[in-house]
Amino acid sequence: MVWEEAPPNFKTFFPEKYKDRLQRLPYRDNMRRTWEIHKRPALIMLHVFADDFEALEKWMEMAYQLAAHEDLRQEMDFYVEDLWLAYIFNTNDYSFLRRDGGCSVDSLPLIYAIAATGEVFFFGNLAGPKLPKLKSLREFCERVIKRKERKPLSIKPKVEDIDLASWNELIYASDEDIALCFYNSLQNGTEVNNSLMINLDRLADKVKQESVSLFKMDIRGVSPPKKFCLDTVPALFVLQKGQKHIPLRCKYELGLWTMLRFVAENSSDELHYYNRRGHQKLHAKLLTHMKDFFDSKNTENYEVF
Repeated sequence: MVWEEAPPNFKTFFPEKYKDRLQRLPYRDNMRRTWEIHKRPALIMLHVFADDFEALEKWMEMAYQLAAHEDLRQEMDFYVEDLWLAYIFNTNDYSFLRRDGGCSVDSLPLIYAIAATGEVFFFGNLAGPKLPKLKSLREFCERVIKRKERKPLSIKPKVEDIDLASWNELIYASDEDIALCFYNSLQNGTEVNNSLMINLDRLADKVKQESVSLFKMDIRGVSPPKKFCLDTVPALFVLQKGQKHIPLRCKYELGLWTMLRFVAENSSDELHYYNRRGHQKLHAKLLTHMKDFFDSKNTENYEVF
């Protein structure tokens, strides 16, 4: 089910007793103006759903303790919101798959911090949110306030060329999954190869944070290993790290999203940012929205804590 309709309590889930320390997210334009004027660090805790507030109140209570007047609130703002009403993410064209994303009222909250300089940090790791505890969440906030957060981590996407001479070194010495595309350079300059190369570069960007190595091999004048059964090219295969001898051929036409879906379906372990259907996971999608919102000029990938 796509999460598009508001839960019945989305306007009322925020209890009065918390309003002296915590804020709900204002309309996106007001949020931008407020932050740009004050440039104060902020913590944004998003409840995945507000359907069952009892399952969520413990997280709000934790944020409330951190936001005590004598504690971190002097140096940072605290926002708590139900995901549906998070206008910061442009609800006009934003939706996510509720069941497919593996989210429920028991899911951990999605917690982000914004530094005074606009960098966005996620309280979790590539695979998703981590369990917040008062001590660890306070330390996270203090690092952001004191600008001791980790430096941005830039991961350069790449599609490496491979040939028979480098085959064993690159394929069998790797402890990662392999996505391998065969093509024929005789087709260079044609729409087939032009589109393929563009989509391979885009695929590399999509999976740059994943444990997947992406290679391409020109078969012009050479015969690739027989187990690939190449009747036509281009062709994409996935070699799982524990079964490199059993190549899996992509059954879809080779476009960006179909190749991404095939890799996601057949990776040894579920990808960090995409589920088995190739849909971007909620925490990754929101992290992108947050970065774009607070710093439209920023194109770096920020390392998570």
